[in-house]
Amino acid sequence: MAWSGSRPGGAPATGGSRWGALSSGPFRRYWVAMFSRVFGLQFRFIGTGWLVASKDGLDKDPLWLGIVAVASAIPTIVLSVPAGILADRYEHRKILFWSQSLTAVSSFALALAVIGGVVNIWMVIAWGVFTGALAALANPAYSAILPRLIDMRSMASAVAMVSTVWNTMRVVGPAAAGVLIAVIGIGQAFFVTAAGFALSTLLLQMVTLKPVAPRPAGPDGGMLEGIRHIAREPIFLATIGLSFFTSVFGGSYQALLPIFADDILKVGPTGFGWMEAAAGVGGFLGTFAIIRIGTGGHAGMVMSVSAALFGVCIAGFAYSRVFPLSLVLLFAGGFVSSMYLNLGMTTLQLRVPDELRGRVMGVWSMTYFMAQLGGLPAGALAQWLGAPAAVAIGALSVTAFALIVLASAPALRQMSTMSAGEPAGASTG
Repeated sequence: MAWSGSRPGGAPATGGSRWGALSSGPFRRYWVAMFSRVFGLQFRFIGTGWLVASKDGLDKDPLWLGIVAVASAIPTIVLSVPAGILADRYEHRKILFWSQSLTAVSSFALALAVIGGVVNIWMVIAWGVFTGALAALANPAYSAILPRLIDMRSMASAVAMVSTVWNTMRVVGPAAAGVLIAVIGIGQAFFVTAAGFALSTLLLQMVTLKPVAPRPAGPDGGMLEGIRHIAREPIFLATIGLSFFTSVFGGSYQALLPIFADDILKVGPTGFGWMEAAAGVGGFLGTFAIIRIGTGGHAGMVMSVSAALFGVCIAGFAYSRVFPLSLVLLFAGGFVSSMYLNLGMTTLQLRVPDELRGRVMGVWSMTYFMAQLGGLPAGALAQWLGAPAAVAIGALSVTAFALIVLASAPALRQMSTMSAGEPAGASTG
């Protein structure tokens, strides 16, 4: 038996509470737990950078920042698909309990090492690998648990509300982390990371979940079945392909933002903060545009065109030399990217079979972390052609891919507003 939001007779479910997913008590607890987790993650990211590069920390060359970031990203990317099969076979709450508890404990231990003056760069790298692996374990479970919290008619609302957590913390998190590091110190900041994950773990254990649907009899195809399912479904392949291209080629501009702030636009650290905030606010408002306005029955078209516009906006930013215009273009890029990423995740959540949900969402979550690896070739290209050309080439490759998908995938073009219970490929015509 699969989760279904359809009415009898196969008519798509519509309507639902005016508050959407927030009408569900279990989802509200999950949502607050997400805020706590992502707040802890912000302190992990910002705190690690300060620990590695600042004079009050290890005072290492900037190259070590990239090494630590890659050390954390690689296990997350490599282990996301195997973690997906765990999410399909084991209790989601137990997976999240162990992954988040161990992250909290390891962050607490790192804080003690920093305060005690015994930390070194290899300890930080080992901690990054360990916490990256735990993130890989948690991410598919976080996605797979959603249908157990809500009525499936509220899935689009649930995906959007989860997105607001990330976009809000993208604006608030770095500023809060910077202030607290200045006030309480680098080592103490990792106590905040530990506390964020510990609170999130506690809240998730208090969530009441719907029972897991019985698994179909027979073999489930193993770890690669999720990838095979994506390859068989044109809508899934196009959706995850857009996410991959955005992360690897489009999202890599974030790694070069300090160069734009310092050398090109000459606005310094304050301007850098404004650029990050502009993209974050755009993403936040793009999420609410999807909630309030919807897609007008053309979800596939909106998703593809939004991805194409994202590339145009970021390419425009790359060659802007007027700071206010740069902020507007980053805002617009954040707005449209939030629209197609929300539509993409909702598409997968509503159409994936329950027995493959963890594995498919594991592939989806893996694409998010590819941006950390994409920063390396973007940096190399920037040394050869300059940062503006490197960013523009990556961004316009996203636009090109989105237009190719739009032209070659009739299933995506014809996909209307997604309905709970609608099977993959239902809109192929």
